[in-house]
Amino acid sequence: MSTFNEVLPVQRKGKKKDELWLISYADLVTNLMAVFIMMLAISSVDMSKFEAISSRVSTKPQKNTLEELKKQLDAEIIKRSLQKRVMTSLGLSGLNVEFLSGVLFASASADLGANALLDAKPILEILSKTDRKYSLAFEGHTDDVPVGKSSKFRDNWDLSSARGVALLVEMSHMGVPEGRMSVAGYAHTRPKQTFVGKIGAELESARTANRRVVIRVFQ
Repeated sequence: MSTFNEVLPVQRKGKKKDELWLISYADLVTNLMAVFIMMLAISSVDMSKFEAISSRVSTKPQKNTLEELKKQLDAEIIKRSLQKRVMTSLGLSGLNVEFLSGVLFASASADLGANALLDAKPILEILSKTDRKYSLAFEGHTDDVPVGKSSKFRDNWDLSSARGVALLVEMSHMGVPEGRMSVAGYAHTRPKQTFVGKIGAELESARTANRRVVIRVFQ
């Protein structure tokens, strides 16, 4: 008759069970070796050149942004000493380029003459090269003084709109597609400085500030 000990297999104490950890250890060593081989291969790259390229890429300003466009315009404005007559501002509505009275148009006129474009044309050329994802709006503003009876314009609404159209035509000649442009004439309804209650020099100063044309670049 078989005994109980003869039916059950005999289990050895020892080494096989205790040495199972070697399998995981061998896998770890293999993975580490692969990592070191990859690092050795990469080390053959000229790291000085790699770092130089990385530095240039990281510090290179982004193209085709309104921030970059503003920098270009500001540099041209400073170059031509127009800081007091042409100003740029960046906000939620886009980039605004503001031309004060006399830079583009003579008083009561909507003609872009050669003298008016002498300083302003390089600025307009920069704007004409903006990325196609941006639209351009030309906004005319006047002061509160009605146009004279001898004027060819019916009123300040007519004058401010005509100035916007004149800019649109000029920019169209520079290659800007008409579908990217629009015109708005605001007459005296959106003053930069209030003229109510002012007299004398203060009133004239406010009216001068309100006579302007704004080119708005937006997406």
